[in-house]
Amino acid sequence: MVRLAEKLTQLLAWVSGLVILLMMIHVMIDVLGKYLFNAPLPGTAEVVAAYYMIGAVFLPLAYVEAAGGSIVVEVIYEKVSPRAQKFMLIAADIISAIYYSVLAWFSWDLAVRAWRINETVDGIWRITTWPAKFLLPFGFCLAVVVLVMRVLRGERGRATDPNSTVEI
Repeated sequence: MVRLAEKLTQLLAWVSGLVILLMMIHVMIDVLGKYLFNAPLPGTAEVVAAYYMIGAVFLPLAYVEAAGGSIVVEVIYEKVSPRAQKFMLIAADIISAIYYSVLAWFSWDLAVRAWRINETVDGIWRITTWPAKFLLPFGFCLAVVVLVMRVLRGERGRATDPNSTVEI
């Protein structure tokens, strides 16, 4: 289970990087078309907002958690004992897992509603947006899995694979 979670988080981080690269190319083609040929790519803003941005943010969420890359404030943490630090880390993981679970629950409901009504956004073209809505609960759920596994393994244990760059 740990190895599967590690591989999935790394895969999604790579996919997120690919999404960012595609977004960059898409926007570059749009800008070049607009200023060189007076013919921008229709729907670029809608596709960027509805697909690229969501993929770039929510797909690597579990990787960010596994790698310890989330934002932390260490004002109090550095001034307490190692035992209190351990407790704070575990409490932070549990609270984060609860928070992500709630977000996953509500975003799942929104994604299902968007799917049922075949949600679209209108611009020059009508762009279907509901498939990207499912990336939110997926990303949140995988982050919960990573956090719960880390708590169950204790002390933010290192992954079993010594070559792994991700801690779960």
